[in-house]
Amino acid sequence: MSKAKRYTPENQVLNTIKTGVKGILLFIMPLPVLIASIISLLKGNLVNTVLSGALFTAFMIAAMIARHGFKLESRFRQKRFAKAPGAPFKSIAGILLAIATALTAFLLVDYSLLSSLLIGAVTLIGFYLAYGVDPIRDKNSDVSLGSNADEVFAALEAAEEKIEAIKNARKDIRNLEFKQHLTRIINTAREILDTIEEDPGDLQRARKFLKVYLDGTRRVTESYVRTHKNDATTAELDKSFQRVLESIEKTFKLQQQKLKQNDQFDLDVQIEVLQTQLKQEGMF
Repeated sequence: MSKAKRYTPENQVLNTIKTGVKGILLFIMPLPVLIASIISLLKGNLVNTVLSGALFTAFMIAAMIARHGFKLESRFRQKRFAKAPGAPFKSIAGILLAIATALTAFLLVDYSLLSSLLIGAVTLIGFYLAYGVDPIRDKNSDVSLGSNADEVFAALEAAEEKIEAIKNARKDIRNLEFKQHLTRIINTAREILDTIEEDPGDLQRARKFLKVYLDGTRRVTESYVRTHKNDATTAELDKSFQRVLESIEKTFKLQQQKLKQNDQFDLDVQIEVLQTQLKQEGMF
């Protein structure tokens, strides 16, 4: 039986806050360049205005690329089984930041070429010391039962995208009870992904389970939101949506336990029951 670390929304919120704060200095540091650009504009120095503006833009682009790299790294660090980010966003940001700093020193502050290059090199080293390098190695656990690493990576990524879609749709739902159902469903889905990350061999038994439940939940939730936006909701539609959410939540929890107990037969039976109900409700 797999033992997965329980997913907690509080941890995700804390990680989101830390990631949001990380790198804020990269946006503050080039403010003097922006001020220099404004002063040059007021003095009518068009060349310096354009140079300062271009360099400030380069600093901002570097900061945004770095922030994207920080977010990808944070997601990677939180997982036990994950694929390393495809592009070295942090390194790209560090190099761009170093180039912008060197050019600023050379073109705006009148440092010598050698001094400017040294300042750029120190900036790059400082960036790496402060933020580290990009993850380059995948987090691979032992994969068994016919699954290979790429299959597990792809399945987990697809599941994450469906969960994010459900979360986005939930934001547009005003009914508090429906939102609470979806929150619990999302949390259970996260726990199941934790189980798979802990033991990727569970993927083969969970593949159909994840597809039906996550696809079904995403489709019915997005369909309900679209209908609600068009002011076409009815009391019967609300009742139908509530029945489906209650069924998904209940069966999801039940099958999470079946998955941990390696009970393949009951898992498939309950999936077929849910598929039938979704079709009967006209939502699948």
